[in-house]
Amino acid sequence: MKLALIFLNKIEYLEDLLSAFLEVGISGATIVDSVGMGHIISQHIPIFAGLRDTFAGSSPIQKIILVVVEEEMVSRINEILADICIDIDESRAYFMISLPIEDLFGFNKGKS
Repeated sequence: MKLALIFLNKIEYLEDLLSAFLEVGISGATIVDSVGMGHIISQHIPIFAGLRDTFAGSSPIQKIILVVVEEEMVSRINEILADICIDIDESRAYFMISLPIEDLFGFNKGKS
C-alpha cells in the first residue's frame, strides 16, 4: 500500500480529478485546504513584504489530497494528473509524492 499526497495548486482541476478517481475505482480521499509558505511570508510578515513580486501569480490556496492506494495505482494517478493538468512543467498545477505504508489500522478495504 502507498499513501499518495497530491499538492494541487490549480484548484480548478479538483472536480475533474475526483471524477477521474471514481472512474478508476478510487472511492476515498481526504482533501485538505492549505496555504503555501510563500504566500504567508510575502503577505503577512512585514519584513518579507518585498517578496510579494516573487510570488506574484501563484495561487495563495492549494488543496492537498491524501489517498491510500495499492502500489500499482500510484502511476495511474500520475497519468490522470498529467492528463487533467496538461503540462506540469509550465503550469505548476500540481506535484505528487508517494510514501510506503508500513502499517495500516482501522481501515476497511471494502471487505465485510
